[in-house]
Formats: sequence, C-alpha cells, structure tokens
Amino acid sequence: MDDIDFETGMLIISKTLYYKTMNDYKFVEPKTQASNRTIYIDADTIKELQEWKAVQAKVLPNCGFVLSYNSTPTSKTTLPRALEKLANLAGVHRIKIHALRHSHASLLISMGENPLLIKERLGHEKIQTTLGTYGHLYPNTNIEIAKKLTGGVLSYQSASQSIANYTSNQHTAMYHKEI
Repeated sequence: MDDIDFETGMLIISKTLYYKTMNDYKFVEPKTQASNRTIYIDADTIKELQEWKAVQAKVLPNCGFVLSYNSTPTSKTTLPRALEKLANLAGVHRIKIHALRHSHASLLISMGENPLLIKERLGHEKIQTTLGTYGHLYPNTNIEIAKKLTGGVLSYQSASQSIANYTSNQHTAMYHKEI
C-alpha cells in the first residue's frame, strides 16, 4: 500500500508481480520504461480503497498489499472468480480482468481525453500502440471537429467577383470569363 497516496490519489507503478504460487512470487521490473509511471486515481476509487484498508487492517494489521486476504499477493484465480460472481449477481456479461484495462481506455476515449494522456496512463511505450489498439474508437471525432469549426470559429467573406483573369480549371473557366 506504500505505492498509493490516499490523500492525493497518486498511484506509483514501478514493479510487476511475478506470481507462481502463494509462496513463490517476486517483484520484477516492468516490461518497458514507460511501464514505470505515476497515475492518479479518482476520489470514488480512493474512498473504496480506504474502506477496504480499514477492514483489512482489522484482520491483517501489517499487510502491505491492497488486495490480500493473508498478507501475500492475491492468487491469480481469486480476482477472476470474484469478477465472475459479481457479474452473475449484477446480471451482466463477465469480462476478463485485462478487459477492465480496455474498458478504462475506452471510457477515457469516449470522454474525449487526449490520446497522449491515455498512452501515459496505460504505460504504452509508443503512441502507435495506443492508437493501434484503440484507434477504432475514434470514428466520430471527424464529425465533432467539423461541428467545432462551424459557428464563428473561422470568419470569411464570400467573393463577389473573380480577381483571377485566367484559369486552367475547365470547370471554373466559364465563371472567370463571365466576370
């Protein structure tokens, strides 16, 4: 829990858990340099984590892991099973743990967040990874750009006469000759 600042919501991601068994695990360097990052967690999530920390402290007073029931990292199968049970209770389709990461990225995109900020939050080394994975979620942004450009962003005055006395465009040649 040392990697979470419960006051500011800052979460430091600086290691990856290699988990073989409950007694055979270790922390290793993340895959890439960009995987080492600091992100901020929303206030609702911080509140939930603080409530869990209080409950956990009653059972495991010196536990250094967020999701632990026995002072060791949670088993690889515990979270997927819990997610499946909760999905069944809620009557929704179960998704895999890693899909939560994709859901988070998709939500940020739908909120209009900058792809560079999403790249940093996800820990991608290159923006191409982020755009290659989530680029299909940006199809309507072109329409939004057109809407933003309409309505006074650009000002112009329509031409009342042609100032060109020549044209090589066969479709506008008659226009220039008439004026």
